[in-house]
Amino acid sequence: MVYIYNCYGGTHSSILAIAYHLEMLDKNREPTKDEILNLPNFNKLVYGNRGELFYYGRDKEGNDVYSIGRGRSKVLIPGLYNLASMLHKQKLLNEKIIFSNTSPTVSLSMTFGGLFSRWLKLDFIGVPLLVKGAKKSYKDIIKLVDNTKKEAKKDKSKIIILDNKEFKKK
Repeated sequence: MVYIYNCYGGTHSSILAIAYHLEMLDKNREPTKDEILNLPNFNKLVYGNRGELFYYGRDKEGNDVYSIGRGRSKVLIPGLYNLASMLHKQKLLNEKIIFSNTSPTVSLSMTFGGLFSRWLKLDFIGVPLLVKGAKKSYKDIIKLVDNTKKEAKKDKSKIIILDNKEFKKK
């Protein structure tokens, strides 16, 4: 199986989801500032990385885990779905693929943190907001990851897109 976590920039909520999926972060407690900031690619990707798949490793069940930033695109994930579907039909691909949208877990402080840090290059404002948001959202991200794994095992489709709207912040 292949898991592809996706969000707007591919550098905040999707990285946190990957960290919980790959057990880089402890699910039993709130992550520390240093743990968050030391995650691979957390708050490091730029506009030019949108649409690029980043590989982070294999989970303990042998599944590959990736992230991708979508930006504002409404067609990137459906396009990747169609590509994977075509490759399945031509028997060039036989891996099950799960696209899981992590954007619904993003808190307001993460949104503003990303804006200040990635767009305005004001890390002294953005990074503390990102850390606050990551700490605030960690339980929702864990639930999203657990749900993603559960749906991947339950759904018999070769390709799954999870929008995860049930995790939307209120």
